[in-house]
Amino acid sequence: MLTDFLQLTVAGLSQGSVYALLAVGLIAVYTVRHVINIAQGEFAMLAGLGSAWLTAAGMPLFLAILIAILTVTLVAIVMERLIIARVKKLTPLISIILTLGVSTLLQATMLLIWGPEAKGVPRFPGSNILIGGVSIRSQEFWMIGALVVVGGGIVLFYEKSRWGKALRACAEQPVAARIVGISPVTASVLAFAIAGFVGAVAGLVSSPIYLSLWSGGVLLGLKGFVAAVLGGFVSFRAAIIGALLLGMIEAYVAGYIASGLRDGAAFLILILVLVVRPQGLVLKPTAVRV
Repeated sequence: MLTDFLQLTVAGLSQGSVYALLAVGLIAVYTVRHVINIAQGEFAMLAGLGSAWLTAAGMPLFLAILIAILTVTLVAIVMERLIIARVKKLTPLISIILTLGVSTLLQATMLLIWGPEAKGVPRFPGSNILIGGVSIRSQEFWMIGALVVVGGGIVLFYEKSRWGKALRACAEQPVAARIVGISPVTASVLAFAIAGFVGAVAGLVSSPIYLSLWSGGVLLGLKGFVAAVLGGFVSFRAAIIGALLLGMIEAYVAGYIASGLRDGAAFLILILVLVVRPQGLVLKPTAVRV
């Protein structure tokens, strides 16, 4: 019984790490432009499918991963320059409509290029280990490690570095940011580049286990959205904690009740949070000083 619980916990933490990376990308953009990026999940699928295609063509795994990350980051920047930056009065509702259109376009492009079949990136190097009867797959180490290194690095960048604080200041105090020489254009481009980068990483580390599918970004992105809501769309740390909890709850529901209810748990949590505690897990509002 305890072994089963620990096994589900490991699976939930690894899956929750992917949700956390997507939530970090969502918050990275929202704190700078107040844009809710519905296409965040498509960044993950695009990286996974692209990398799987390159490795199937004979390209070494890590070179394919590097190309996929750079490509998706560039796609995010192009999205910001060609669509988001063109709208003068951008509200969260308008941003949802715009990014939903981008999401649909990316899905159609992936379907056209790679077809309807799910594809997976080859497993990353490493060996599975067995601790006290609990099996931990090497790819789960990569998923959790990606959150620690990439997600943690972005959190520290936004919270501790002068540039990170400057990015957030552009959204909260745009006039003051311009006065002290912070370019809102640069800040917006950098925020979308971060979202594309972290979305690509999430898709690549999860693809060997959960596969990549042209339509899979919608559900994956919504899980990241739930985690971002738990963070109040302002707190990276609360969103990461919420994402890990979400992953574990999903694993427990699938393991102890029914796997078919797994996705329903995420949206039940979303409804409860929006009704009972719309600020999520955030205990107090955050302020930014440049």
